[in-house]
Amino acid sequence: MDKLTLCRRHLQVRWTAIAALLLITLGMTAPSTAQTSIFAIQNSPSPNVQGNTLNAVAALSTSDAWAVGYQNDNNLNDSRTLTMHWDGSRWKIVPSPNPGSHCQGNSGNFLNAVAAVAPNDVWAVGFFFSCNALLKPLALHWDGTRWAVVRTPALNTNDNAALNGIVALASDNVYAVGYQPSSNGAVLTLIEHWDGTAWSVMPSPNPSPTGNLLSAVTANSPTDIWAVGNSTDQATVSVQTLALHFDGATWKTVPTPNPLPKQFLDQNVLLSVQAVSANDVTAVGFIADANAQRTLTLIEHWDGSKWTVAPSPNQGEARGDLNTLRGVTAVAGNDLYAAGFFETAATGGQHTTLVEHFDGNTWSIIPSPTKGLAQQLNGVFTLPGTTNVWSVGGFSRFGIDFENGFLQLPKTLVLFSPIG
Repeated sequence: MDKLTLCRRHLQVRWTAIAALLLITLGMTAPSTAQTSIFAIQNSPSPNVQGNTLNAVAALSTSDAWAVGYQNDNNLNDSRTLTMHWDGSRWKIVPSPNPGSHCQGNSGNFLNAVAAVAPNDVWAVGFFFSCNALLKPLALHWDGTRWAVVRTPALNTNDNAALNGIVALASDNVYAVGYQPSSNGAVLTLIEHWDGTAWSVMPSPNPSPTGNLLSAVTANSPTDIWAVGNSTDQATVSVQTLALHFDGATWKTVPTPNPLPKQFLDQNVLLSVQAVSANDVTAVGFIADANAQRTLTLIEHWDGSKWTVAPSPNQGEARGDLNTLRGVTAVAGNDLYAAGFFETAATGGQHTTLVEHFDGNTWSIIPSPTKGLAQQLNGVFTLPGTTNVWSVGGFSRFGIDFENGFLQLPKTLVLFSPIG
């Protein structure tokens, strides 16, 4: 398999859950409105003419925020890490290392998630590869002056491995999640822990004998941590939701509902999770119905005893329509935001920003600004104790590549609320 294909597979695992696990209804239709959006587009740099994408954002204050992703050289096989800092007045590119160094063969460096403990203690994780080698987890640390690569534990090398999500409880208590290979070629969950000195791999369950992947992690406390993702059903090659819980001693699988049954190529996928309290955790993603050929938003809620599906709106539910949520954040238990994108016949097959809001009773679609011909929102973050919300992704003046769903020559996109 060439490295470009491998890269595309990883990105679609995070975004469409088709890749490393061989991945390929519910909801309420809600039309878009012409109301004024509470979000405004912030100017953000795009250093590479070949493309720039932001995957995640985190903030310590209104004048100290970070957004991470990747920038392309000639194609996805020559990508470089991308880190940007907000100082309260503008976003600025900050140099970041690329262990997957450029070479005559394929190489790449991607950042998928970011978490901040203090102005001099910020983590970003993803994956890298060099010269046709396989994917390896990547962890970068900001010490207040520069970004540096921090060594992660060696894993099996017969397949690819990556980190997709991160949560930081303290300078000596950080968790990162993703996937790793097993000796028989199966894909297993990967959970790593930073103790202030080194990263180590934690034992984590795998409900599927063939494919398991974690996309995101959140925490209420050191003894109440959640990670979500998906696993494959070997018999039907379908995808099932996956949630793991850590009680301070052991990670355990917690049953989650799947709106779509175990049918060939049907997908139930969780991409992001946000904890508000021990009995209030929300996960978002999508369901992809292979027979109906449509993708709908998926929102699930933990009430302290069980996970249930929460009704969530879609911009369209016709055959060929696509709705997906890639990130979720909370101002409070009755004030949540989820971000992603949608595509319908009305958008001409182009991706368009999608923001949904929970008011304590109902999820609804709220207006969000657009830029260019196509856009995608990949991550969203609320500054604790405020109503400041950032959402990041990319936009393209040329639209999407219909073969792979990627934005063509994208530029960074940052939405911010409140206005003013």
